[in-house]
Amino acid sequence: MGVERMHSPKYWRMRAEEFRTKADNCEFPQTRETLRQVAENYEQLARSAEQVVTLEELDEAFQRRRAG
Repeated sequence: MGVERMHSPKYWRMRAEEFRTKADNCEFPQTRETLRQVAENYEQLARSAEQVVTLEELDEAFQRRRAG
């Protein structure tokens, strides 16, 4: 997936919360743990998306400074 098609950190955090809620409501311990791991994976995607946004912002600032 290219940067231009990446979801926002907010999107991934909402997905993480959705899976934490599913885990909280799950009666089966192994399934509950799997759902929590999925939530953590979504949190990692959110952190990665934040880094991409930060790098894009730095690059834009660099380009403006160079042009101006």
